[in-house]
Amino acid sequence: MKINLAALAFTLLTLSACGGSDDAVRPEAGSRPTGMGGQMSGGAPSASVPVQVEPVPRRSISQYLETNGTLEAENEVDIVARTTGPVTEINTEEGRMIRSGQLIATIDEREARNQVAIATVARDEAQLSYDRTKSSWDEGLVSREAYDSALSQLSSAKAQLESAEIQLAYTEIKAPFDALVVTRNIKLAQYVTPGTTLFRISDFTPLLCRIEVPEKDFPRVRIGQPAHLRVEAYPGEKFSAEVTRLRPTIDASSGTFTATLEVDGRGKLRPGMFASVYLQTDTHDDAVVIPRKALVLDSLGDTVYIKSADVAKRREVRLGLRSEDLVEVLEGLAEGDLLIVIGQDGLADGTPISVIGDEPPAPAAAAEGSSGPPPEAVEMMRQRMKERGMSDEEIEQRLQQIRDSGGPGAGRGRRGEGGGRGGGMGQAAEGEIPPSMAQRIKEASPEELEGIKERMNQFGLSDERIEEIIKQVRGEGGS
Repeated sequence: MKINLAALAFTLLTLSACGGSDDAVRPEAGSRPTGMGGQMSGGAPSASVPVQVEPVPRRSISQYLETNGTLEAENEVDIVARTTGPVTEINTEEGRMIRSGQLIATIDEREARNQVAIATVARDEAQLSYDRTKSSWDEGLVSREAYDSALSQLSSAKAQLESAEIQLAYTEIKAPFDALVVTRNIKLAQYVTPGTTLFRISDFTPLLCRIEVPEKDFPRVRIGQPAHLRVEAYPGEKFSAEVTRLRPTIDASSGTFTATLEVDGRGKLRPGMFASVYLQTDTHDDAVVIPRKALVLDSLGDTVYIKSADVAKRREVRLGLRSEDLVEVLEGLAEGDLLIVIGQDGLADGTPISVIGDEPPAPAAAAEGSSGPPPEAVEMMRQRMKERGMSDEEIEQRLQQIRDSGGPGAGRGRRGEGGGRGGGMGQAAEGEIPPSMAQRIKEASPEELEGIKERMNQFGLSDERIEEIIKQVRGEGGS
């Protein structure tokens, strides 16, 4: 069976340029490039690594204290029944806005209205009795005791009438403030008693978010401090907030204190939402700032690469403030440096690079016997580029550039031309796979080598062919 080693080389080298797999052995930072921008002994230089660059800007950057909390309303209450009777009318529904004083439900009022009528008659009788007694008292015809008794009966009748009127008013359920109806707990004709929950209403303006902050951060939090929130319902959106209350004591059991933020929900947020909170604790203006994704992942220190001429140059940097996706650079970079933001993992100092979009596509130079990588490999490359944060447009540009340049092996001389199998299997192995892959095979530990074998197997190589290539690259077999 004819093995498409050019397709394997194309795919493995491109994956290496996109960050590589975790089971591959990456060259140590600062070592002489032997991968994509390096040169194997006796071979031609490999193709340049496609990268994306951005000029280093100056801008303000803020540092945040990150925590989380649950949104709640400042005014959220249960409306309960305060009289007895069946529900005769419901004038609102869940999710509707209601205004202060608006009638939202009615309880049967007939009994309460009758009690008002009875109390009114009793009050009127007491009033007539008092008027006659007072007239007689003024003329000296009745005792003081009779006058006081009539006055007391009139006062009692007035109080009973007022009580009956209050009970009648309780049959009309009105909104205590402008709010949104959260839940409706009653049905038409349902018999209710005092204390039965009828509705739950909530005023979403303002929304509050209480957070628990560790004791060590107490000096960093203050009234009026700005913040912003993120919620799952609106990914990518920020909602501004501000600290409005600080609990002055520390909870001894948890070692935290409570800070309350007032949130501008812009009509989108709702009580009960879980929010990620970013409390701004420090800000530096006019700082050199780079995206976090530009930091090299396989470096022990803080390292980036910049474009210098047509090669990558390694820079050690000292970092300052860190935000969600940006970091401040205190030393190591200057404004305007062309920072490599995609494709930097796996580079070494001096690796040749090509910037996406800088050069017109070169004529395709297909490898002998190659029909390009299989669709499965292209899809794998596409997925890994997406994991690196590239947009769909950037991914298509990267893949098209690699296709137009003939793949990573374009321009490389064919070994053993005119000589049978190309001068031996060792030459074929190191000539048909990327130099970076050959270097990784040479330096891999037994565990890492198993991962490399599995990866080669995924691209169509048989177990026998894989063993032959590894023996030749590692010098464990004859020609």
